Amino acid sequence: MQDSGWKARLDILRDAVKRNMLDKLVGHGWEASIVREVAAGEYVVVKASRGGAERSAAVLYSSATSNNVYKQLAGEVSVIFFNGQPYMVESFAMGVSIPVKPIDDFQPLLIEWNRESSTGKFAPTTMKAEETSIEELQAPRRVLLSETPIEAVWARLAQLKSATLARKMVDRRAQLESLSLEPSTIVSKGEGVAFALRNATDYFSAIDRRNVSQRVLNLYYGTMSFAFAEMLASPSGPQTLSELEATTKKGHGLYTHDGLDDRFESLAIGALVSGFFPSWVKSMSANSLVAAKRKPDGLDALKALPVESWLTMEQLFSRIPEVADLFEDIFEGKPSWVTPAYDQESNGRHHRATTTYALLIDESGRMTVDDIAAFPGAIREIIQVSSRSSASHFRVAIDHPESSIWWDALQLHHSPFKRHALMLPLFGTINEYRATCLVLLYALSILVRYRPSLWRQIQEGELDHFRSLIETFLSAVERILPEQFLEKITGQSISVHQPGSFFS
Repeated sequence: MQDSGWKARLDILRDAVKRNMLDKLVGHGWEASIVREVAAGEYVVVKASRGGAERSAAVLYSSATSNNVYKQLAGEVSVIFFNGQPYMVESFAMGVSIPVKPIDDFQPLLIEWNRESSTGKFAPTTMKAEETSIEELQAPRRVLLSETPIEAVWARLAQLKSATLARKMVDRRAQLESLSLEPSTIVSKGEGVAFALRNATDYFSAIDRRNVSQRVLNLYYGTMSFAFAEMLASPSGPQTLSELEATTKKGHGLYTHDGLDDRFESLAIGALVSGFFPSWVKSMSANSLVAAKRKPDGLDALKALPVESWLTMEQLFSRIPEVADLFEDIFEGKPSWVTPAYDQESNGRHHRATTTYALLIDESGRMTVDDIAAFPGAIREIIQVSSRSSASHFRVAIDHPESSIWWDALQLHHSPFKRHALMLPLFGTINEYRATCLVLLYALSILVRYRPSLWRQIQEGELDHFRSLIETFLSAVERILPEQFLEKITGQSISVHQPGSFFS
């Protein structure tokens, strides 16, 4: 009668063989598979071939297997592996002349098999390399090293101010996305990207750090120009710069309102269904933002709108992790971001987990479990746990069946100032940090242009405690947004570090 536990042990054995042997063999161009699974003796037989060479191996569930099984396999395969820790191997394998090894020691044998199946300096050509389709291609990650990282970012952006190089970039992205563009479309999109980046560079490079008012305006219009370049660089985006310019004729797609009172932190900023901003959001997300058809003309009209369609100035700053300490000093409200961290104590040692327990850390100590429930992602089982600091820790279960890494299931913000942050969405659905920055820059630009009495109070009056908050935010924009837009425009993941740093 077959042992009822054999099926469970077979699953364990299959997983070990796949992880330690089959995946490695296939990665080196071998055709490899388990050709036999035997309950009596609890082993599997693996066969592999490459370039005319054929190899075979047996893998035992345990080294403590009958000597008869060892001797039988010695006449069928060239090597015997066993799963788990060795136990009296010499005794159980007595009289067996072929190698008997732990499965963890497969790598040296793989090197030997590869050498024996190769001709001269070349490995055999495999169908896997020949059959790679355009759909499987991905832009390689680009690593930039510089003593001043932001200068390396601007150097790459400067390349794309050339219409010729911008056209090549658009063509390459179209190929990677399996889209066919007409030559005239590639030309017009490339020129649009180059012109928009020239504008963005002019705005960002002309900044006078002593003049906060001009700095706000330059960064707002420079960020808009970056967004133009992002949309044009997308193979499925607008074909000409004039198409984008037409959207701005309908307005910027945002509005401001005095809010509940005339205080700076109460100023309300909302989204509209038409204009530049909703067009940009549509290009970056399949989800529609929650927006108003027109600007509300009074407080009652503002209150009647969906609560997700507008935010206060305080709520916008709460979504900028880079100003967290200043936010806590100035405002009484809660931040709108948390730091995710792996919960070592709550997770087992699974080889391939589909649910992981993590900690969401609120450094302000102001959040509750209800606040955590508002964050996006496959988050459940929320509970507050003890913390040895003033920060609040919330343990959550994160489901990630499609990914081996739990944080891939969350849309995280990364920056040189904050390694990981999970943020509340903007206007109901937008999780893009650069969009939040543009909305905040828009609100500040309105104060600069149309609310001089309030703006001057911030600059040198009773509200000057807001000035350091605004200037710190502007510094974050100057460092973070060019790098983020470089990634979005080129469609390529970017890492920027100093030479010799931990991440270089």
